[in-house]
Amino acid sequence: MTLSLTLDYYTHWGESLALRLETTQGQSLHPLHTRDGRLWQLELKLASTSLRYHFVLLGTEGEVLRREAEDHQLELEGARDTQLYLRSCWRDRPSERTRYSRAIRVLSSEPSPQPLASAEAGRPLVTFLVEAPALAPDAELCLTGSAAALGGWQPEAALPLQHLGKGRWGLGLDASLIASEAGAPSAYKYLLRSALDELRWEEGPDRQLPLTELTAAKHLYLEDGLLRIPLEAPRLAGCVVPLFSLRSSSDWGVGDMQALHEAIDAVAELDMHALQLLPINDTTFYRDARDSYPYNAISVDALHPIYLSIERLARLADSALEAELREEATRLRALPTLDYPAVLQLKERYLRALFTERAAADLTSPSYQDFARRSARWLEAYSYYSLLRDRHPGMPPSAWTGYEHYDAARLRSTLSIEQAELDYYKWLQYLLDEQLRAVRQHAEERGVFLKGDLPIGVAPHGLDVWLAPEYFHLEESAGAPPDDFAADGQNWGFPTYDWERMQRDGYRWWQQRLEGLEQYFHAFRIDHVLGFFRIWEIPRSQRSGLLGHFHPALPYSLEEWRTLLPTPYPIELLTAPLLHHSDLEKALGEERLQHFLSSGKLLPTSLSDYYTLSSGEQQAFDKEGLEELLPLCTETALIADPYRPGHYHPRISWERSRLWQHWSPELQATWASLSHEYYYQRHNALFQHTALERLSGLIRHTDMLLCAEDLGMIPATVPAVLQELQIASLELERMPKVLTASGWISPAHFPCHSVATTSTHDMPPLRAWWHSLGVDRQTAYLQEELGLSPLELAELDEAGIYRAIVEAHLASPAQLALLPLADWTATDERLWLQRPEEEQINHPEDPHQYWRYRFPIALGELVAQQPDWCRYIRHIIHSASRIPTL
Repeated sequence: MTLSLTLDYYTHWGESLALRLETTQGQSLHPLHTRDGRLWQLELKLASTSLRYHFVLLGTEGEVLRREAEDHQLELEGARDTQLYLRSCWRDRPSERTRYSRAIRVLSSEPSPQPLASAEAGRPLVTFLVEAPALAPDAELCLTGSAAALGGWQPEAALPLQHLGKGRWGLGLDASLIASEAGAPSAYKYLLRSALDELRWEEGPDRQLPLTELTAAKHLYLEDGLLRIPLEAPRLAGCVVPLFSLRSSSDWGVGDMQALHEAIDAVAELDMHALQLLPINDTTFYRDARDSYPYNAISVDALHPIYLSIERLARLADSALEAELREEATRLRALPTLDYPAVLQLKERYLRALFTERAAADLTSPSYQDFARRSARWLEAYSYYSLLRDRHPGMPPSAWTGYEHYDAARLRSTLSIEQAELDYYKWLQYLLDEQLRAVRQHAEERGVFLKGDLPIGVAPHGLDVWLAPEYFHLEESAGAPPDDFAADGQNWGFPTYDWERMQRDGYRWWQQRLEGLEQYFHAFRIDHVLGFFRIWEIPRSQRSGLLGHFHPALPYSLEEWRTLLPTPYPIELLTAPLLHHSDLEKALGEERLQHFLSSGKLLPTSLSDYYTLSSGEQQAFDKEGLEELLPLCTETALIADPYRPGHYHPRISWERSRLWQHWSPELQATWASLSHEYYYQRHNALFQHTALERLSGLIRHTDMLLCAEDLGMIPATVPAVLQELQIASLELERMPKVLTASGWISPAHFPCHSVATTSTHDMPPLRAWWHSLGVDRQTAYLQEELGLSPLELAELDEAGIYRAIVEAHLASPAQLALLPLADWTATDERLWLQRPEEEQINHPEDPHQYWRYRFPIALGELVAQQPDWCRYIRHIIHSASRIPTL
């Protein structure tokens, strides 16, 4: 099969274009040729009728100057000796990518994908292809043009296109019908035709048929790119809730797939169109409260068995065991919070009993075979991991003697005797896949899109690291620098990514993660999107986030530090903890101070009254139980870079250190200026380039709605990158991204392409936040942010304050207003069923947080029992025009 391709693209002198073709054998680069610098051509011999490719613009040295935003995907028709012609187009990201996402298509009732009509034997075919955003249910996408076969510009004679899937539309015509009119005008356009015969034509110049190729080629494909009819993305409202927190009348002490099914119904009844979850991947490792942390997944693909709905499974043949387990489920369901270990143990007892009864039938079923085929990339490895994890309780793979490294052949040869156990773990994932797919289908039927979560990290002891350790920096731990919520910073314990290694594979690891998410979700939250710009890395030998550094970064050499920071003593002393005698007395007391001096844990330096530690690594002292020395390790001003020996980063928040107080005002001012430039200016270009490279490689293959979690210490380049890539930012009134006099930012100033929210799971919800302000701050907020007069203030009760805050967020320009469930219910005091502080899901400053929050009532019951509240929620959503208007 020969494909002749043309691309109309204006280039400057020295620039060239190439096509990067992706096949099952890998990627290949094919240069295009031009005579005029505008019309570029290429001829390819193809062995496959499935084509995936994108164009790149190259510089004089062959460097990539620009690449397309998304890949082209074509299914070609023809035999090996067929001559095909393709008029392609450069695909830029649409100005309103949100409307092209699968999340918005859930609301549009798109027709099911249909294959294009095939050409009759021996007759040429012309295929028109165009990409359109989500269309209104009554809208029909048509084509008409100057040729009589195209309708002769008559709207009533326009030809309807077929939906090919994922927003792609096409029309196949007998080319001879058009070619017979050779010499006649060859223009055409697309238009939208409604049920009431309302018409919306494409903007811009007419599109042109290439008549020469039309008569010469057996098959002519016209890729017309984006539909040129501007359509705004709808404004929508939705709810954010962790799955484990949901209740139903049949749950077993934790939110499950049945509770999620009922939550979708409740959300739809409130005229919301989005439901956002926290991660639901398997975290099973210790089988205790530590596994309740949903961001510490052992697999980026496997779902957590704790979320299986027992009610959606068959009853046990052993009725006595069934009754015993259900009695315990009733007790766990009644608890105010999640008892994670007890729930997991109870469900596993039921599931193992059911597996014994159902395995023979289920494992040979067509549906299981289909699941196993779709999950072949990770399923077998997951089953081996689960088996060995259970054999070695609480031990990481590095301690699995003989199995420290994943070796599929060795595993198969030595563990084949355990096939039943391996099948059990595969079977659990099969059931989860079935149930979650059913939930997704139900959500689509109710006009609700599901938003998942893409955690930035993976468990250091998990399957992903065991399977592909080359993708990770195992000696580093991901975290976050200090902020108002965690003065010591955060150390999440996840290994950081070896992005350079991942880039060599075309970010395939990330693309596979998204393919997994796409099976169940329509949108996703990019957890800690700042990690794609740079990650805060902490050496595994340290505990405190204060001892971290950004990567990638541009640290200074020791020679540069000597010039930048003129200290009155050797600069080398700042590369280890440096402690004044008076500070040691305050921190340790005289007796312990003398003990550590005599034991050699504290060592004198060349400076009088200054000491250092025998080791600057917190892990060493932690193993010895010397916790009082751990904070002293953070008294290190210059943090060594692990990738460039002899280079150092300034320790963050150094102005809060003990040594800072002993510095002169001049030295403090020098450091403050240097540190500010280092953390807020020096790396902007590097971070921007890094994020564009990584995120572009990550998202180019997905049509899910992209949303970022971009809170925290934000590089100045973040907004521009998110805007360029059409990734929605997260906007929070109490965490402005620019300095404001009040410390707040009005929702009226939120950007359009964003998600507005009132709180996140990592902070106090609305009621707890309000109670924490104090009277003066509360009064200032009501007057300055809500603009209330003294008379209005006097008439406003507490629930009225929350109503005003929620309504302000709904009225914001943000396309999505996704609020936590507790903040929706804050608007009615009859729904204050918990103390404000009980509603906070996570305390990020607590490294041993037990994620056990449960909403006090099932959402179905809430909607049924509170009609007044439901009417109010629907009213404010409609008043803010947060309803689909496609």
